[in-house]
Amino acid sequence: MNSNNRLLEVRNLKKWFGVERGIFKRSVSNIKAVDGVSFHINKGEILGLVGESGSGKTTIGKMLVGLLNPTQGTILFKDRDVSTMKRSRLGLKLQIIFQNPFSSLNPKLSVGTIIGEAVRLNNRTGDNKHAQENVMQATKRLLQTVGLPGHVVNDYPHQFSGGQRQRIGIARALAMDPELIIADEPVSSLDISIQAQILNLLSDLKDKYGLSYLLITHDLNVVRHVCERVMVMRNGKIVEEGVTSSVYNNPEHPYTEKLLSSIPELPL
Repeated sequence: MNSNNRLLEVRNLKKWFGVERGIFKRSVSNIKAVDGVSFHINKGEILGLVGESGSGKTTIGKMLVGLLNPTQGTILFKDRDVSTMKRSRLGLKLQIIFQNPFSSLNPKLSVGTIIGEAVRLNNRTGDNKHAQENVMQATKRLLQTVGLPGHVVNDYPHQFSGGQRQRIGIARALAMDPELIIADEPVSSLDISIQAQILNLLSDLKDKYGLSYLLITHDLNVVRHVCERVMVMRNGKIVEEGVTSSVYNNPEHPYTEKLLSSIPELPL
C-alpha cells in the first residue's frame, strides 16, 4: 500500500501508569498498558484491534483522540504530529464512539442538544434564529442518516433503546465531519441482532462518506465481517497482525487461536 494513502500512523506508542505499592504507598511501579505499539490506518479502511479486557486496546483509542497523553511514541495524522494540534482541531479529524451508549449520552440533554452542539462546533454557527434553525435541520438529517426519525430531536436518552442510543452516538460523531472514527467496543453492550445492525450501519457510512475506522473489540468474529486488516493485542503489545481473512483462517499466534476458538459465530 502506498504510504501516501496513510491517514494515521503510530510509532512505538507507549503508555505507562504509575501504581503505588505497599502499606505506606512509598514505592511506585509502572503498569505498561501499551508497550511499544506501531501501526497505520489507510484512508477508507476499517482496521480491527482485538484483545481481551485489560490488553491496552482502549488506552490506544484514548491516546489517538487526545483523551490520554502517551508516555512515549508518536501519533501522526496525515503526517502531522497530533501533539502539535489543538484539541478542537483534532476533534474535527478524529472522533470516538464509546462502548456504553447508556453512559456516553448526557441524560439531562435532549437528542437535539447533544447532536446540535457538535454541529455548532463544526460549523461555528452563531446564536441567531436563522443559525439555530440550520443547526436543527442538520441535526434531523444526521438522525435520519443513522436510521432514526428527525422528530425525536426533543426526546431524551432514556426514551431510547440501547441500539438507538448507539445510533445517536454515531450521529454525534458524524456531526464533526471526521475522517477517522475510533469505535471502542461499539456493539459489546447490545443484543446480538442489534449488533449486526450497528455494524452494518458503520460499514454503510464508511462507503457513503469515505470514513476510516479503528474498530476496537474483544471479538475477533465481529472484526471478520467488517475489517480489511486486524491486529491482535495482548498485555500491551501487538502479537499478530495482517489481512483479516488470513489471520482468521491461518492464525500464527497461540493467543489468536485461543480467541478464535472461544467466540461463537455472529449471525450477520
